[in-house]
Amino acid sequence: MLGVVGTQARVAPEIEYLRRLIAEGFVGDILSTTLVGRGGPLQGGGSIPDKKTWAYLLDRANGATLLTIPVGHTLAALRDVFGEFAEVSAVLAVRRPTALAVDTGETFPVTAPDQVLVSGMFASGVPISIHYRGGAARDGDGLFWEIHGTEGDIRVSASSGHTQMVQLALKGASGDEKTFRSIEVPSSYRVGWPEEVEPGNVARVYARMARDLREGTLSAPSFEDAIAVHRIIAAIERAAETGRRIALA
Repeated sequence: MLGVVGTQARVAPEIEYLRRLIAEGFVGDILSTTLVGRGGPLQGGGSIPDKKTWAYLLDRANGATLLTIPVGHTLAALRDVFGEFAEVSAVLAVRRPTALAVDTGETFPVTAPDQVLVSGMFASGVPISIHYRGGAARDGDGLFWEIHGTEGDIRVSASSGHTQMVQLALKGASGDEKTFRSIEVPSSYRVGWPEEVEPGNVARVYARMARDLREGTLSAPSFEDAIAVHRIIAAIERAAETGRRIALA
């Protein structure tokens, strides 16, 4: 039986083309990667738009947090680009302990971290630094992800750190270039798919599933992939709780 999971950031055209650029040597050997993102339910001043839709995201026990949603989707994409994580250390912090529901005027306790900081290493030896901050970006610039290599650099940007549901943009510089230039994803990565980001990414996951069913391949995100991502999330939680670096087998 085929099991498919919805880590759809992995099939975004920009992520797929990013993998190709790296494979073709745009950055040379990867030296490190850094990612800063924004996400989660909190708005300016530590509020949520309405109780019914957003309040459950404030309680860590419900499992739907900054770490498990935007960071989780991004971790899935990072695995596709860089391979498996080898080790992580982390800090999870609740810096806004209460949130106001704008529609009802109620104040709710917040136990889900609004700051997620991770430093680690991939099995390849590439170091990674991640910092996710709760809430929307002030100027709409909610994602900065840079891949630094011996021959060049690539930057991925977006309006938020929810890489699975926002339009991503690529910039790069290689060789003797002194400034970053926009990198256009070839039209072949988009032709035949919905233009909107979320429907397009979900459609590409379903298309992979259909192909796998027809051809016996394993190209769609699988339960095994989901388990691997949740092992990373669990390691991040353990690292934050213990203050130790956690190795992933």
